[in-house]
Amino acid sequence: MNMNKKKILFCSEASWLSTGYSVYTKEVLSRLVEVEDIEVAELACYASIEDVEGRDIPWKVYPNKPSPNDPSFASYQSNPSAQFGEQAFNQVLLHYQPDIVIDIRDWWMMEYQQRSPFRDFFHWAIMPTVDATPQADQWINTYASADAVFAYSEFGRDTLLNQCRDIKFVNTASPSASNTFMPYGDKGAHKASMGLSENVLVLGTVMRNQKRKLYPDLFESFRKFLDEVKDPNIYLLCHTYYPDVGWEIPKFLNEFGLSSRVLFTYKCKSCGQISVNFFQDSVQHCRKCNEFASQLVGINNSINESELASVYNLFDIYIQYANSEGFGMPQLEAAQCGIPVVSTYYSAMESIIDNINGIGIKPLSYYIECETGCKRAIPDNNKFVEELIKLYHSRAQLPELGAEMRSNALDHYNWDKTAEAWLKHIMRVKPKDPQETWLSPPQILQPATTIPSEIGSMVDKVNWLFHNTLHKPEWIGSYLWKKVLKDCTFGYRCENVQKDFYFNESHVQAQQGNQAFSIEDAIKELAFFRQQINEWEQARYEKVSSMRRGQ
Repeated sequence: MNMNKKKILFCSEASWLSTGYSVYTKEVLSRLVEVEDIEVAELACYASIEDVEGRDIPWKVYPNKPSPNDPSFASYQSNPSAQFGEQAFNQVLLHYQPDIVIDIRDWWMMEYQQRSPFRDFFHWAIMPTVDATPQADQWINTYASADAVFAYSEFGRDTLLNQCRDIKFVNTASPSASNTFMPYGDKGAHKASMGLSENVLVLGTVMRNQKRKLYPDLFESFRKFLDEVKDPNIYLLCHTYYPDVGWEIPKFLNEFGLSSRVLFTYKCKSCGQISVNFFQDSVQHCRKCNEFASQLVGINNSINESELASVYNLFDIYIQYANSEGFGMPQLEAAQCGIPVVSTYYSAMESIIDNINGIGIKPLSYYIECETGCKRAIPDNNKFVEELIKLYHSRAQLPELGAEMRSNALDHYNWDKTAEAWLKHIMRVKPKDPQETWLSPPQILQPATTIPSEIGSMVDKVNWLFHNTLHKPEWIGSYLWKKVLKDCTFGYRCENVQKDFYFNESHVQAQQGNQAFSIEDAIKELAFFRQQINEWEQARYEKVSSMRRGQ
């Protein structure tokens, strides 16, 4: 092994899974691993040591999830952020000692890296999911602390730069769609093979059944569209799942009288047959094997890329009806299949529409989401209907329009370009001197727990705590400092589910009401934080000593 290689630790879900983050990790790392001057490793947060899929990966993999027999499993189960890598991260750092740590996920999945006791030892490059504006202050504080920031989309880039001048923005590094997503030669024959008439017009969407995926608005607009054009040969095909975390889909089908006009994707768990059917229940009899095993496609019944491309190729028009998106991969996949794309014109969806020259529908208005403070789109259903009517009356031109969007998508989105953006940054980074980082003397500092009586104001008391208890004076003025000061001043804080979760207000799920909070409570919290740092510094000292004895 070349000891001069730059060591890169990529934090994601697990590169062999089918999630968006996983695919991104696989595509980027499979290219970086071929570069002679760098070494790559992966913190696979959704993987366990028993996962056989991770054993043939051509780079080092650190599974995050402990075995049920591991002593740390109980702690893992009780810690909401352990699934994102918080429990394993520092141990992985000690073992691998990376020059650069990269993370491409949501803020609450990566924020713990900001407060790692080894944060000063590595360059931190992040690409957070930016699906709306404005971003929460705590998120911005984290992004500004990173050494390099990338964005999934031009919208994400502009949102971050407009909100904070201190963010060290490098580049956009958008995902791409695989070459599996391409047009079929004979769309009519393909429809017929799936039990549809060759001449039906199919509007389609690929969206999980989540709150921000606006299925009620989609059904309402589709109903209005049908009432206007009065064509019995039009269907809406929803590639989604029920029941899930979002909408009561059967209710809205009944409300808008769409039970015989909306199709869903099913896959038989017995024979694997893909079919499109009207909704009767989440499970139906399979037409091929007649087993009661044909289930709605979704999180518990997945399909591969080839099968998904087959679904896209049933569509004549693709619709993305969401209040926000961090990227919007189905838009891109549909475009690469030669399907004209109609989408809400907001968040990353806006960027994709601009890049493929798709059809964007500007929101009617916006609302502020209570949980995040982010602006979400209220769709203009009437404008959607108007655009669909236009496309209907010019449907002979749909293949030409789709071919143009496909060409634009292939020109703009490319995995080689994405990996190259990361590689350029990696090669520019100068590794820190190990003698000043991983091999430096340990910084074990005892937290002071008694504030001098002469310190009167709350600001001065909190400043003293950051100097003498936490021993992080450079954090004065940070989001954490502001929160401690606020909570001590007002005498209460949001009560959190988990101890030690005080430093992570990830979302409303972590908050259960108000709890009395005083300067004495702040001393305890910050002293505990300092002791955790000391424990990791002691572990680092022991590892360094062991390495030196082995020389």
